[in-house]
This record gives sequence, structure tokens and C-alpha cells, in this order.
Amino acid sequence: MTRFIEVIKNISKTFPLFLQSSKIYTIILLIIIPLQGILPAVSLWITKRIIDEVMNLSSSFTNHLVMLVIFWILFVLLTSLLSPLEMTFQGLMTDKMVSKLNINLMGKSNDLKGISYYESDTFYNDIQILEQEAAWRPVNLIVFTAGVLRSIITTVSMFILLSTFNIWISLFIIVSIIPQAIITYKLQKEAFETLVMRSPEARKMNYYSNVLLSKDYAQEVRLFNTSKFFIKKYLESFNRIHSNVKDVRFRQLIYSSIFTFIAVIGIGLSFWWIVKQVVIGNATAGDILIFSSAIILARQSLASMIEDSSLLYDTALYMEKYFNFMNLESDIVLDGKLRIEDSQINLEFNNVSFVYPNSKNMVLNNLSFNLRNGENLALVGENGSGKTTIIKLILRLYDPVKGSILLNGIDIRNYDIEDYRKLISTVFQDYSRYSLSFKENIILSDLNQNDKQRYGNIIESFDFSSLLNTFPNAEEQILSKSFEGGTELSSGQWQKISVARANYRDSKLLIMDEPSASLDAKNEEWLINNLESLGDSKTVLLVTHRLSALRIVDNIIYLKNGEITERGTVEELINNKEDFYKMYMMQKNKFKVKTSDVE
Repeated sequence: MTRFIEVIKNISKTFPLFLQSSKIYTIILLIIIPLQGILPAVSLWITKRIIDEVMNLSSSFTNHLVMLVIFWILFVLLTSLLSPLEMTFQGLMTDKMVSKLNINLMGKSNDLKGISYYESDTFYNDIQILEQEAAWRPVNLIVFTAGVLRSIITTVSMFILLSTFNIWISLFIIVSIIPQAIITYKLQKEAFETLVMRSPEARKMNYYSNVLLSKDYAQEVRLFNTSKFFIKKYLESFNRIHSNVKDVRFRQLIYSSIFTFIAVIGIGLSFWWIVKQVVIGNATAGDILIFSSAIILARQSLASMIEDSSLLYDTALYMEKYFNFMNLESDIVLDGKLRIEDSQINLEFNNVSFVYPNSKNMVLNNLSFNLRNGENLALVGENGSGKTTIIKLILRLYDPVKGSILLNGIDIRNYDIEDYRKLISTVFQDYSRYSLSFKENIILSDLNQNDKQRYGNIIESFDFSSLLNTFPNAEEQILSKSFEGGTELSSGQWQKISVARANYRDSKLLIMDEPSASLDAKNEEWLINNLESLGDSKTVLLVTHRLSALRIVDNIIYLKNGEITERGTVEELINNKEDFYKMYMMQKNKFKVKTSDVE
């Protein structure tokens, strides 16, 4: 019962969304749907009056009969017109609702300034469902809500018609029909809950299918001949879902058959009663029509209401996830109001410790260091040492669990987050590949700037002219095969674009996380020279495994298990002959070859 109340609350909370999407369309539908629900009862009543009038005619048409026939035709016309009208305005409303829900989801995503929620499997599953189903769930919401309202009105109106004959007969029919409806609803709900509970398995099925159908995996699938493996995993997930749902479906068949038999007995006895009333002269022939038709329409409407409400229940579960997402608080503190007025950047980590949500492993432990204005600082260490985590903390994608990060002596949490982030430009290790034009891929880092000269300088300094000459649409070329006329780039070209995007933003601090990972030797050398040419114009934080890039940095911090074990210049760390020295020698020895091998 509690769950049912929650569903009703979620459905009721969706009505403001209708009004927010379009007040006019909502009002029109609220007029059309009740009319559709009540017109069948009115048409039946007029038909009964016509039959009774015809049975009592002695010779010719009466004015009363003519008026009844005209009214019947008008109601048929109105019923016929309402259907396309509803379809039209449902479609228009659906377009508005889809747009409204997607804009709300995107807006809320922007309000969540951190990324800690993504550490939760439940949140990630929910956000995937919200994103994937946002295009069609509003359709279900509108169609099934309209269906339920229409069926309720029709069902009630039919029982009112039946009660005009005998209130006890009407109640008797209700008692014989309702149990079947309740059982059907509960079993439908149980089936949907089973499917929702198994939704992780459904997403696995979607993933396995995607592996075999997506071009991202096409090469390895064919090379390693893994299609049978993924088909097998797909079937395993399907069978886990289907076995539970199948049990519910068979129970539904058994219970429905039993209660259908009971309902038919009740309806049969009621129908015998009305026939008997006509025979003894207490009812008319028209009463048989209205009585039998009302029973049939009541059952049909009740069945439609159960089916639509079951499907609406499924949509209510989606809307529950939607409202939960919309009610999320920001995962990082947003109390800061200070504006950044100082043109210099002096960043300080002060005894910072950090552990990721839903984890017990300390990633950073009591970390302290300074990044001075105009300094080029490198973070070096093995995978998992905490380098990328430091970047995420600087960007305020997470907040430290202990200690503080200071900008010019003030905790970064005291600054307005948007103002603070404008100071920073970043090349992420897992950089984004936007399915947009070449130009948009560059200027996305600072859409407010629209600096044609700066954009031109980026094209020139990154030597993009030769690449643009290969595009049929030059800088407006879409960089994705997902859209017609689009093209795809190599990993190295994409990484170069990500570096250009970071440089387009006129920031004080440039953070680069493995910026040369996908670059060839020539472009890596170009990147190092480009960074070297920045001089003191930017403060640079560089994360790299490639020690060739370290010639441009002023200082190095070596991290191990979330702690700083070494710090100093390249020469100083080599002379220390500790972990950094070992890494340096391993990379140096990679390029040692025998003279005879070269000859």
C-alpha cells in the first residue's frame, strides 16, 4: 500500500510538468479526455431512447424521434472528431514534454558542480536510465495518463447507467468484475517491478548487443572471434530476467482465468434479470441494449484502465528517478561568494587528504606543496599514486576530506566556483571528443570569448591549416561519423585538438594530464616546444610518464601511494637515485641499441 501511495504521489507531481510544458495544450486535453470518457454513456442513452420511441410508433415519425436521431448523429460526429483532436494535441504535448524533461535534466546536471555522485553504481544506473529513456517516457506519461482518466470516466458513467435499472444489480456486477481487475493490476505491477529489479541485467544485455553492433569493438570482435562469447552472455542475462517474469505471467494467466469465470457468472445472472424484466413488462427492449452494452463497455474500460495504469506504474518508476535526481543537492560546497581579483596564481595544498566516495582506501594522505605563479610543476609517479586526483581536487570536482587548498592564501571553497574555474584550463587524460564542428571543438573552452584573432592564432600555432584543407567543409566540418557528412580523426589528432582547446581559453593556470599520450614523436616534440614558449605567461601543472617533457619544468613532485616521496629539479632527483631515478633509467634504457643493430 505504501508503494502504491508513492506511485500516486509521483504521478501527481508530474501534472505541474504538463502545465510548465504548455498550459494551452494541457487545458485542451483536459477538455477532450473527459468528453471522450462520457460520450459513450450519452450515446447509449440516446440509442435506448430511439429504440423505445421506434417500438412505440403507431405510423409516422415524430418530431421527438427526429430530434433524437439528429442528436445521435451529432454525438457520433463529436466522438469521431475528438479522436484525431486528442492525437494531435497529445503529439504536440509530447514534443513539449520531451523538450522540458531533457532541458530540466541537463540544467540539473549543470547544477551538480562535482562528480562524486558518479562513484555510486545506483546513481550511475539511474542517470543512464534517465538519459536513455528521456526521449520516450514523456510519451508514455501523456498517453497512459490520458488513457487512465478516460477509462475511469467511462467506467463510472457505465455503472451510473446500470444503477438506473437497479442499484443492487449494479453493485453485484461491480463485485463480480472488480476482483479480477485488482488481481490483474497487482500481477502486472509485480511483473514490472521484477523487470525494474533486473534492470542491471537488462543494461548488460544492451551492452553485449552494443559490442557486436558498434564499430568501436568491430576490429577486436572479428580478430578474436568473440561474437559467440557475447551472444552467450546476452542469453544468460536474458534467461535470468525471463525466468522470473515468466512465473509472474503464468500466475497472471491462472488467476485471471479463475476470476474471469466468476465475473461471467455474475454478468450472466444480471443479464438474465434484465431479460426477465423486459418479459414481464417492467423494462423495454431498449433497456436490454443499454444494459448489455454498458456491461461490455464497463469491462472493456476497466481492462483498459488496468492495462494503462500498469504501464503508467512503470512510467511512475521512471518519474521517481527523475524527481530524485532533480532534488539532489550539490555534492560540493557552493557557499563561496568571493571574486578573484588578483592577477597572479599561488596555489597551496595544506595537509590535504582524500578518499573517494564508497571507498575506504586513502588516495592522498596529508599532502602539502606549493605551485607558485609562473612556475612549471610536474607530478610524476606510478599509476594510482594520486596524480589525477590532485587535478580533480584543484578543479573542485571533489573537495578534500581533510586539509585545505588555498589560492593566494584563501581556501578555494570561499571563491565563487564559476569565477574560480575560469582561471583554469585543462587537458584531461580522458579528453572529450565532441561530435561537433572542428571550430566548435576548439572554442568550447571559452564560448563567451568569441575571439577571432585568438582562434586564428591557435590554427596557426597548432599547424591546423593542412588538416582543415582536407575537410570539405573546412572549420565547419563535423568531427564524427555519427552525423551525415562527418569525418573521424585519429587519436593523435583528437589529442592535439584537446590541447588546442585548452590553449584557446585565456586562463592563468594550465593543467595537462598526459597531454602527449597519443602523440607521435614529432608532435610530442612540438608540444614540448609549445609549452616551453609559454614562459611566465601561464602557470603550468604537468602530469606525465614521459620524462622527455620534464626539460621544461622548474620542479618535480614524485608521488607514491598518495604521498610525496621526492621533490626538486630533474638533476636533483636524478642525483638522489631513488624512485624517480629508477623510472628515469628504465625509460633511458628503452632507447639503448647496439651499434651493430643500427648498422
